Amino acid sequence: MLKALSGSKPQFTGIILYAGPSAIDGAPIVAIANRIVTKSKNDKTGAMVQTFIIRSDVNPIEALKTGDDSSVCGDCMHRPVNNGSCYVNVSKSVLSVYNAFKRGRYAMPGVDYDPAILPMLFAGRLVRLGTYGDPAAIPFQIWRATTLNAAGINGYSHQWRNPKFQAFKLLCMASADSVADMQDAHAMGWRTFRVRRADESVTPKLEAICPASAEAGKKTTCADCRACGGTSAKARVSMVIISHGVKAKRFINA
Repeated sequence: MLKALSGSKPQFTGIILYAGPSAIDGAPIVAIANRIVTKSKNDKTGAMVQTFIIRSDVNPIEALKTGDDSSVCGDCMHRPVNNGSCYVNVSKSVLSVYNAFKRGRYAMPGVDYDPAILPMLFAGRLVRLGTYGDPAAIPFQIWRATTLNAAGINGYSHQWRNPKFQAFKLLCMASADSVADMQDAHAMGWRTFRVRRADESVTPKLEAICPASAEAGKKTTCADCRACGGTSAKARVSMVIISHGVKAKRFINA
């Protein structure tokens, strides 16, 4: 499998981790991993395997317009349909992944590869759960197998209040949009990653500024920090960051 991904003219540019109903609403989705061999060009995350959770039947741009992105993003307040502040430029990387999926560029589990190799395939690698989409949209056991032998992970979920997604606290940070969210998530046993306004303070002893953020001087990358791996990470404090990206003002004015 690795040979197929790393050849001069690979048949596949990544793999499909999961294809089936969304755990959020039952609509058809796929979770795709790429940058398994080649390094990510994302300056903040560093060299991590990138994963995209998208509708398999709807162009992601169209999904944003109709609200069908709820299948992969749940009730996240940052969705465009909510006039939110999501920083992901769907028209670039996400659309590119969707188009490649439609062209058959990703290996299908049970057809092109044996899913049993997932722990081996990602052994020693750094994995980003949900470069786009909420990790909770696909079964927890898929992520558990993918990350079982990984050197590090990061992941974030807005589904932390839902009782059926509590297992994800092991691998993901609860996405918190207020101090109240942070406190509620902590009470439920989650570590959090909170987005804040520049005039909001950091909670002493409970939170630390994301060291890969601009406000921290980009001291490191997610790949080197590895603090955002839920309760499985070595870090104990939760992370906080000032709202950023081209739509950051929407969060500030929310």
